Amino acid sequence: MRQVSALLRHAMLAAALLAGTGTLPLHAQTPADASRPKVVVISLDAFGAKSLHDPLLPAFTLKALMRRGAYAASMTPINPTITWPNHTAMVTGVDASRHHVLVNGLVVGQRGSTPPHIEMWVPKSRLVAVPTIYDVAHKAGLVTAEVDWVAIKDARGIDWSFFENPDPDGPIARDLIDQGVVSRDEVAHFHDASSQAWRDLVYTRAAVDIIRKHHPDLLLLHLLSLDSIEHEAGYGNDAGRNTIAFLDDRVQEVIDAVRAAGDLDRTTFLVVSDHGQRSLHHWLHADVLLRQAGLQDAAARHPSYSIPEGGYALVYQKHADAASIRQLKGLFTGQPGIAAALTPAEAAQQGWPTPAQTDQAPDLLLYAAADYAFDDNKGGGNDFITATPERGAHGYPNTDPLMQAIFVAAGRGIRPVGEIPSFPNVDIAPTIARLLHLSMGDIQGRPLTNILAADRDADAKH
Repeated sequence: MRQVSALLRHAMLAAALLAGTGTLPLHAQTPADASRPKVVVISLDAFGAKSLHDPLLPAFTLKALMRRGAYAASMTPINPTITWPNHTAMVTGVDASRHHVLVNGLVVGQRGSTPPHIEMWVPKSRLVAVPTIYDVAHKAGLVTAEVDWVAIKDARGIDWSFFENPDPDGPIARDLIDQGVVSRDEVAHFHDASSQAWRDLVYTRAAVDIIRKHHPDLLLLHLLSLDSIEHEAGYGNDAGRNTIAFLDDRVQEVIDAVRAAGDLDRTTFLVVSDHGQRSLHHWLHADVLLRQAGLQDAAARHPSYSIPEGGYALVYQKHADAASIRQLKGLFTGQPGIAAALTPAEAAQQGWPTPAQTDQAPDLLLYAAADYAFDDNKGGGNDFITATPERGAHGYPNTDPLMQAIFVAAGRGIRPVGEIPSFPNVDIAPTIARLLHLSMGDIQGRPLTNILAADRDADAKH
């Protein structure tokens, strides 16, 4: 009984804070235009839709937002169901067949005689093949900002940035250093020996700094703690639930900062995720089969190598043709742990680009079965399948219930409609555009008009 009462007290406190009774001792600068609408997008990486619907989930801020606004039964990610492709889909309004982001970075050296690899820190202009909502907003004269968003390095459409791998001499980093949040050395070695929770705390403080000083019209914030812990511990346990409680506090911290900056009554909050997660106990090593088939020999006519990405793997083949791809497909079809081996034409039916559209597209797409995921073969072993203690992975087909993501919206312009049906995440970008009075042009997504109030209604409400 005491536990239930504590939950109710915490929920009431969160609701009171969202209603405006909470305060944060920040000294905000006056916004340049106090009439423009604002949108804050907070992405909680790997937050599965199934978790959000747990009635005892320790996420009181999210639950309060759900009561005050709208939330989806689930949000369907695009294929592939990993971080960079789906964050890109949410800001472009198109799937990977058009934006061409297939991994967490850029695949380089594919279709050669040596193994390819992924480069993460390449300019956005090399990664994303279409315009983004922040490009459109920036061109319209709005103030744009990002903290730990992805596929966004050196993006011209961003005014204020605290990059995933931050520059210690950047303006936001210097602010945090001056405030004593971090040292210059900690920023310079941001990913060395630090936990993801520590990094997410710093990312949140960077977002707070941007809100206080620059009043962005569009802010994109990405937090990774849940994805990190579930990769290590698997899905659906207390490690994940406790991390959700930690992330819920970060959402509240951002809301408090917006309130203290004087922007709460004209801000829309969208809390989203990119994909879910599932547990596994077996690794698949695609390069083992390729090597055993002679496809990695020095004299091979069609050298073939894989890029493992958890629930899927990309296989690239030098000088691939229809016959060699059929043979490649036959090598994997029916193998234990392989759910599907798809040719480019077959993968295109699931929203993947083809090699004719982009060199990022594979010559063969592999999907892992449940309880399996693809991993590299850096140890050089000869086993196609190896056992592992419970881990978490994503990248499985976007029809998998455990890959479904979350969507919660509240604030200016959002009607309190409660739960809405599932929808594709390409609808996020045009919804942001509608809230900011912008147009995205020719895209696949459509604005979520079922949750949007008319402008006059939104203004009257606040």
